[in-house]
Amino acid sequence: MPLPVAPLAAYLFLLFWSAVPFAPAEPVLLAGGAFAGAGGLLLPFAILAATTGSVASDLAKYALGRAAGPALLRRIARRRAGARAVTWIESRLAASGPMVIAPSYFVPFGVVASTIACGALRMRLRGVVLGSAVGALIWATVCLGLGFLGATVTGDPWFGFALAVPAAVVVGLLARRRVAPERAGQPDACACEPTPLRREPEHHEGPCPLAA
Repeated sequence: MPLPVAPLAAYLFLLFWSAVPFAPAEPVLLAGGAFAGAGGLLLPFAILAATTGSVASDLAKYALGRAAGPALLRRIARRRAGARAVTWIESRLAASGPMVIAPSYFVPFGVVASTIACGALRMRLRGVVLGSAVGALIWATVCLGLGFLGATVTGDPWFGFALAVPAAVVVGLLARRRVAPERAGQPDACACEPTPLRREPEHHEGPCPLAA
């Protein structure tokens, strides 16, 4: 089945959709990978487009974090998954710094929380770009690669997409358990509000502002 648009338009769509902050890009990437598997796109170019767009999205969230990071983190933490992501990010920022962005791509709300937290803590832009680029490249390769494999197996981009969706869910769950394993029987910790005037996060012993 031929690609419904020109290849250049498809690459630009992958780039711009991945660059939209807070937009779910995984379905678009799976579809792009499926059409790459059917011969409509070149997989390396599709990965490059999605990675570039995702880094741009991360930098936009980093800028939002510099402007209003604590308030945004409190809003994210209102959801159970968001609270877990903020807790997970806060517990690793001291050791990993902005490189925490890379594994956060595989934690629900993780990349949102990590980039906003890095902005709120005024972490260096160079480190944020590096962490974002590593995470975005792995994420884009996995998503597009699953679509590519699905189309290669089925011989049809739409059937390949349908096969890639459940495969992506399984891979996402496995990656989440690997990166952020659940702590059975323990209550959710509270992620502390970052201090915008500090370059590095500090350890908090008392109650967290996000618990209020």
